Amino acid sequence: MPTLKDLNGRIPDGIYPECMTLRNYCYFLRELCRGESEYLKIESVATNILATQIFPSEEERLHNATLRFELLRFIALSMHRSVPLSAEASRNLSHFLNAVANDRANSKRDNLILSFNYDTLIEDQVLQDPELCASTAVDYGVNIERADRSAECGSRSRTIDLLKLHGSLNWYPVKGTGEDFDLKSVCRIEPGDRSFPMYQKDNPIFIPMAHAKDSFLRGSLFNVIWAKADYYLSRADEIYVIGYGFPQTDGNSFPFLLKHRTRIRNVVVFEPKKDNSIERLQRLFDKDVVVCEDAQKFLNRLF
Repeated sequence: MPTLKDLNGRIPDGIYPECMTLRNYCYFLRELCRGESEYLKIESVATNILATQIFPSEEERLHNATLRFELLRFIALSMHRSVPLSAEASRNLSHFLNAVANDRANSKRDNLILSFNYDTLIEDQVLQDPELCASTAVDYGVNIERADRSAECGSRSRTIDLLKLHGSLNWYPVKGTGEDFDLKSVCRIEPGDRSFPMYQKDNPIFIPMAHAKDSFLRGSLFNVIWAKADYYLSRADEIYVIGYGFPQTDGNSFPFLLKHRTRIRNVVVFEPKKDNSIERLQRLFDKDVVVCEDAQKFLNRLF
């Protein structure tokens, strides 16, 4: 799936033609900061746009509203993956998903995935794998209705329990609702749904990577999800952190996870062994907790 590095590599020249206001704003930023790359990373650009509260004129306020929309649109378009996984990648992911699936029939919930990602990689793989599709459903931990409520969902014996802490590219605000993301004003849209054409030009619901996240946490949706995540983390036997490096810029997430440090068995990141981020993680945890390795190799050993 695309990463922050991929997004950074698209600023400004690789920003899509649909987001020309955003692209021009990034050209303006580049000139203003004399080409300093730190100011053109996606987190910095997002913070500049989303944190702005004071506007000298109505024109500036409307311009910022356009930038907000195009910023979120750019992220959503960049994170979207339309090409199916390769046969090998599909087998590897199905192996992992089968290993962590829970027995719905006996209400047995041993495994929970907490994700900061917006992508629908897991949902897409369930649909791509006929055996998974027939037996396994994705449970988001909250009741997000399908936009087409008459769509056949079926009764499946297993679930992949998945709490998406920053939202998902297949969650949309119901038409006509306000800016607060409440459970009753959110619907789930799949590309094959009859309602998909109604929503495909809208932005999905997700909390962008920026310091200015407070406004996106209004309403019940994310409050319920984060409260559930905290509850389950506090009662977990073991926690494995895969691909999250506890960045200092993510003021919401790393204290949330570090509270449960005594149950974190491994923090797996894939960086050069002498990278500063590895040394920082080793200071946050014991050295034997931090694993510098490709996540797939680590998970193959774990399962």
